[in-house]
Amino acid sequence: MAPYDVIKTTESYEERHYPARKWVSTMSYSISYDTCHSEMFNKLFDYIDGQNDQGIKIAMTSPVTTLVQPGAGPNCESNFTRSFLIPEDHTAAPPAPTNTDVFIEERPELLSVFVRQFEGFPNEDDYIREAAALAYDLNSSGEDGVNYDIWYMAGYDGPYTIENRRNEVWFLRA
Repeated sequence: MAPYDVIKTTESYEERHYPARKWVSTMSYSISYDTCHSEMFNKLFDYIDGQNDQGIKIAMTSPVTTLVQPGAGPNCESNFTRSFLIPEDHTAAPPAPTNTDVFIEERPELLSVFVRQFEGFPNEDDYIREAAALAYDLNSSGEDGVNYDIWYMAGYDGPYTIENRRNEVWFLRA
């Protein structure tokens, strides 16, 4: 699991610090996350399943994150970047992807991440609803400098986990 430190906990959200780490990522431009998330997941899963320049299998990690950069309007494509954490034993020299749609991302340190957790098997509407609730709570709490222009969706559980599923939405302090 991606390491982090909890800075602050409230009734409805946490503030966390994430150190810089390497992630394997892929992007998709789409009007809807629901129409592109499986294809992005499969590209990343193929990478950890041996479709890399070393032909090795890499352990699955959590969370699976998706950075959302919303389009300019309601019927415009958004940029979705889905990512798997590179495990610690491959961080120094991760295998190169063989699929040109997949890349290694050096995500910088995230000093202040606001996180709201929720359960279930979420779809895009669920993530949007939870992100709106987090934004409302952050504004109500007087949190300054939050970047609402982009946000993350995060999932921690595989498809066979039925109960107590952990999902999150994240906003970063600008």
